[in-house]
Amino acid sequence: MSEVFVEVVSPLTWSGYASRSVELGWRDALCRMGVFTPDEFKPVGECEVVGCFGGYVYLNVSLSRVLGVRMPGMSIEAIDRSFFGDYPNVPPYRPDPRDENPERARAAGEWLRSLFTTTELPELAEDEARLDQLVNSRPDLSLLSNAELLARFRELRADHRYFFAKHIYMTYCSNVVAAVVAQITAAAQAPEMAAKVTTALDIPSARQSFEMWDLSRVVARSAVLMREFDAGVDGLLERLLDSPEGDAKQFLARWAEFIDRWGFLGASIWEFRSATYASDPRVPLRMLDRARQAPDTAAPRERSTVLCAKRDKAIREIAARLSGDAEARGRFLGAAQAAEVFLPAREQTKLNCTRMTEEIRASLRELGGRFVNRGVLVAWEQLLLLLDDEVDGFLDDPGRYGEKIADRQAGLELLKSKWPPFVFEGEPPPLAAFEDHVKEPRPAVTSGEQLIGVPVSQGVHTGPARVIASLDDDSDLEPGEVIVAVTTDSSWGPLFLAAGAVVCQTGAVISHAAIVARELGIPAVVSVPDCAERIKNGTVVTVDGSTGRVTVA
Repeated sequence: MSEVFVEVVSPLTWSGYASRSVELGWRDALCRMGVFTPDEFKPVGECEVVGCFGGYVYLNVSLSRVLGVRMPGMSIEAIDRSFFGDYPNVPPYRPDPRDENPERARAAGEWLRSLFTTTELPELAEDEARLDQLVNSRPDLSLLSNAELLARFRELRADHRYFFAKHIYMTYCSNVVAAVVAQITAAAQAPEMAAKVTTALDIPSARQSFEMWDLSRVVARSAVLMREFDAGVDGLLERLLDSPEGDAKQFLARWAEFIDRWGFLGASIWEFRSATYASDPRVPLRMLDRARQAPDTAAPRERSTVLCAKRDKAIREIAARLSGDAEARGRFLGAAQAAEVFLPAREQTKLNCTRMTEEIRASLRELGGRFVNRGVLVAWEQLLLLLDDEVDGFLDDPGRYGEKIADRQAGLELLKSKWPPFVFEGEPPPLAAFEDHVKEPRPAVTSGEQLIGVPVSQGVHTGPARVIASLDDDSDLEPGEVIVAVTTDSSWGPLFLAAGAVVCQTGAVISHAAIVARELGIPAVVSVPDCAERIKNGTVVTVDGSTGRVTVA
């Protein structure tokens, strides 16, 4: 789950959250689709869908591969491609006699057919209203007792399970729809058009990027604001608060609105210790600092208008090519319509989960902060080093857990210094088999060399590479440079405003980098092996989002 658990997961995040609401929510989604029944899973309390090894959260893709067996018209290869793209060394599918299930296949077929007749999802508005009510009714956490804060953390897990199940359901819907679009466009001898059909769909997670762009134009047109940004983002908000200038007051009002809407986002967005835009505004301010330097011609809304026209043209062209096959044509048009429904839904439900995570995090932040004030903890995040069944004992007698917290802090730092394997089969590899972050560098790319990945957003762009390991490293990105990363998540969206293209080491057609790049109209290629290690800063590359080729100048 590299888009949401980017870093090592803390013990409490895993034991009190991911191993419960994530595991059970995923099961709920698979059962809603009809592909599984509850009795096919292990008993509640045992993890089967997700696991945590070496501090990182892994998915059991074998379960998703069952969709390729039970779902009419689907295949193991299509499922694998949606998860892995062209990532090498993926273990082969090994048939299990339990995978074949005619009754579940019939139910899956009914679900599949329903996707291509769905034109709207009113449940999304209902979910947003439910989430708004939950967030707006948050009690004054400072008035709750320690026990009440812990109880609130645990009570909210049921709500997260609900929202997470909805997200996984919409993700599978999106995967299937995108796979059908890809299959039919390839059969029509136009595989490059699949990306156009899934472009400019008003993706919710891209809206923050559009709002960030509007803010960047406020800055770019003000000499006062440009001067303050030139002085650096550290202390920027404080300087603007002290400024008597009207431009400063206008910006701060707009900034407050932006944080009110998007402050729940942050790197490694579902890990409790992750900072958010609200708790560490330097992250979005740095992205704004990059965006303000982009020319007006980079305006994403103008590109979006062009992309909408290209999408409509691509749909008409593919439909025309299929005019002699009424069944295939109808299936394609249904998939194109479904893409407009389910891809935005997938991103909206992901945002809902992220807001829900922040709501849960708030209780833990308040609780941990109290023990910082008492001198028991150095930082509130140390509370997350406890397991769910240890927190009650810690509240009663925190002194008993000092050594355990110190040992786990050291263990956490060790795990953060390792690269986990992206995929493995059977027993998880021992920690000794993990690679060190600091290791013998892989050979750099050479002039004329081509790296091949999965094309996910059309267009061609040539520019110098900027390798970004995390949002903390984005301050050197210059307009027009090519972002090269292992992966990205929802919080990276505004950074794309200044980029000319995006290249990721992992990902597939509906991964975050792919979806947002398509919405912003910049080329993107994902699942490019070793790109974040072999491409060095400043290397000029040409990214072809139609062919998946990344060519070194």
